[in-house]
Amino acid sequence: MRLPILVFGSVLSLCVAYGASEFADTIRLDTGGLSRDKFPTGFTFGTASSAYQVEGMADKDGRGPSVWDEFVKTPGTIADNSTGEVSVDQYNRYNLVIITN
Repeated sequence: MRLPILVFGSVLSLCVAYGASEFADTIRLDTGGLSRDKFPTGFTFGTASSAYQVEGMADKDGRGPSVWDEFVKTPGTIADNSTGEVSVDQYNRYNLVIITN
């Protein structure tokens, strides 16, 4: 039973990859005038996230406060005195995202 599934999955993956490569040159995205040419040579884009930024909720399910949870509570360390206690609220909203997508 595993072999037919493996073969089917492999063939499907190849078809998707081939189809994507066929249409790669025809896809045009509106970048609002932003292009790689406008950045210095060697410029690298980067992204990052952390559990603190996404989850918040230092007091739920035994997580406990992190160093950053304590740091942001010190007056003057953050310009607007905000914290990540709620953040994007992934902790409470994950099921809503899964259900609606």
